[in-house]
Amino acid sequence: MDNLKVGLVGAYFPNFDAPELGVYETSKGEMRALAEALDFDLVALEEGVKSREEAEQAAREFDAAGVDFLLIQASSFSMGDVILPLVGVDARLGLWFLPEPSFEGDIPLNSLTGFNLFASIIRLHLRERNLPFKWFFGPATDARFRRRLEITVRALETLKRLSQTKIGLIGGAAPTFLNLGYDAPAIAQRLGVQIEEHPMEDAFRRIDQFADNQVAEVVQAMTARAAEVQVTGDWMMRTGRVYLALRDLADEGPYSALGVRCWPEFQSELAGIGPCAAVSSLNETGVPASCEGDVLGAVSMLAAHYVSRAPVTMTDLVALAEEDGLVQMWHCGPSPASWADEAGQALTYHPTLDRASPPEAPRSGVSSDLVFAPGPTTIVRFSQAADKLLLMSADVVEGPSQGYAGSRGWLGNLQMKGEPVSIPDLIETIAYYGLEHHYPLARGDWTDVFSELAAWAGIDILKKVPYRDYLVSPVKIPVNSEQ
Repeated sequence: MDNLKVGLVGAYFPNFDAPELGVYETSKGEMRALAEALDFDLVALEEGVKSREEAEQAAREFDAAGVDFLLIQASSFSMGDVILPLVGVDARLGLWFLPEPSFEGDIPLNSLTGFNLFASIIRLHLRERNLPFKWFFGPATDARFRRRLEITVRALETLKRLSQTKIGLIGGAAPTFLNLGYDAPAIAQRLGVQIEEHPMEDAFRRIDQFADNQVAEVVQAMTARAAEVQVTGDWMMRTGRVYLALRDLADEGPYSALGVRCWPEFQSELAGIGPCAAVSSLNETGVPASCEGDVLGAVSMLAAHYVSRAPVTMTDLVALAEEDGLVQMWHCGPSPASWADEAGQALTYHPTLDRASPPEAPRSGVSSDLVFAPGPTTIVRFSQAADKLLLMSADVVEGPSQGYAGSRGWLGNLQMKGEPVSIPDLIETIAYYGLEHHYPLARGDWTDVFSELAAWAGIDILKKVPYRDYLVSPVKIPVNSEQ
């Protein structure tokens, strides 16, 4: 996919000292260095603009170049109509102003007033267009400038990549999981992601198409990532075939992520196979795959993968240690090996498929059994119509136990919008919004990036609902166009 394209233009008025001080030239050089460091393409206008006519020509050049984000620098004070053609560019907007070189005598730049004028025109004169913009201050070498720009680049890069992607849904949601509906037109309109559905047979028919040596190569990679393999070679080969079948379908799509209905057909049609370890390997190798045919889980995982640039996973919230302020996040074995703590990943028989079988009965598999390594994490999930976002930060910490068999970790220091979330707050919030029971996770705290992504896309971030002893009236949720 193409890199994010950032446009740069400086606006000035000849009465001020921007040309003599080389303000815009200096800024272009600083931005070129940032473009290399943050991996975006810079489209910088050669000269600054001082009139509406010059701004109109600049706007045509930016539209022709296909810029995604236009950074308009108030190199000095500028006439107000200069902003009008520039905000017409088909790009998100940033306004940049600079500190004054001196604090006495004739004012050198009056850049802050130029920024103030532009911001006010956008907010008041163009209010019907409801144009969001982000402000930047100081030289591009400043730590705050870089931090703010890096957040913007990650957020807009993610939105750009999502707008160019398709997700494959294999088999639909798991039986009775009625809360995993999705509104495909709304997702496409808001995020640009296209959803394509496939029957289970589209995956199953591929399983026997691969030569043994192809499967053995995949199995070797799986076992190399694991600290321990507790299943037979036959089960590993069967799991390798499932991985190859799912990967082949993803490549053919081409799909950037998959929603996989992992039961009951995998068990009934494929002699008890559980695809968890295959899903784990997909997550590890750059194709986020949600469990149980969860489309919005897959969309959220893909966004988290793009933002974090690392493997992601999905969990259920299964246990509470209220006295410690901890929750256990778990699923039966889809997490990538790179999420494991120092004990590493164990490839084991599935922890739930054979629960009703006698102890002496043969076991089924294969699962990614691991405990999450400690560190910050982000919980992120888009709503069914992609108009709302659950966004939480937390830390993977040592809990009261190793947790349940499968992929799991204890999370503490839960926060929403920077506010601490107690265990009762969390349950009140889940109940109030009716949150889906799948929680995608990304390594690291990416709440700033997702907050900005949501702002650009017009997505509301859910607020904490504080615990109360009385009934908290639930939110009214509009009916989705697809269930």
